[in-house]
Amino acid sequence: MDWLPSIDLPHLWDLVISQTPTPIPTPLSAPTKNFNDIELLKSQLEFLKATNGQLGESFNRFVAAMQFTLVVFAFLGGFLAFAVGKNLDDAKKVASQLINREVENKISDLVQSEVESVKRSLQRERVIGSTTVDYYLPSDDITEPDDCKLLRTRGFAKVRFWHQKRKPKKPVGDIFVLDLINSKLLEGQDFAGLSKDDARNKREDKVKTQIDLVLNWLDKATVLVIYIDGFSEEVKNLATRVDYYYVPANTSVTLIGIVADSAYVAEGQHNL
Repeated sequence: MDWLPSIDLPHLWDLVISQTPTPIPTPLSAPTKNFNDIELLKSQLEFLKATNGQLGESFNRFVAAMQFTLVVFAFLGGFLAFAVGKNLDDAKKVASQLINREVENKISDLVQSEVESVKRSLQRERVIGSTTVDYYLPSDDITEPDDCKLLRTRGFAKVRFWHQKRKPKKPVGDIFVLDLINSKLLEGQDFAGLSKDDARNKREDKVKTQIDLVLNWLDKATVLVIYIDGFSEEVKNLATRVDYYYVPANTSVTLIGIVADSAYVAEGQHNL
């Protein structure tokens, strides 16, 4: 659009006039139409010229602004290049020191965290490795349950298996497990034909009988783990009539975990 300023509007006007044919007598509307067309063309040319001037001024301001920005960036770039080049060795040394220090701190924190975790694990295993467990199955079946075997493989100092034909004698170990699940004592023919309430009462009587039996073998420092399936009012209310440490378990997983946790309680009792 740079060609617009070079247009000579008066010359263009003369050219337009010279190219206009000599009017032929026509109805009065024809001269009026030609005059209006010329005026429209003239106003359009004036508008284009004014617009071109505004665009040219805007473009020039944009170019000037960009030149100034480039000069500023070039100055800053040169300054930074000089500063970095002059202190490059020092910058490398400081950066290396900061990175090494941060890495050492992180590694130290991680190592310390792992050391504490290992110490806790070793302490836990030390307690378990010094704990004796007595496992009693109130049944004539002398076959050792898998749950008792799992406790033995867990790493306790000793796991002793007892049953009705070979009952434990004092003193017992640190933890005593009463197995009411594998004994089948709370199910079977003894409950056949009984109403729901009678079956529940009979079950509670059997639970109480077995708990009272093993309590006679326990020391005050021994933790009693009652391995029982389902809810029992007798187990729930046991704390109201005895002052022994006891805890129920209802699955193999919870049994292993509870016996391991009980080892801490037993150790604390021995250290009182």
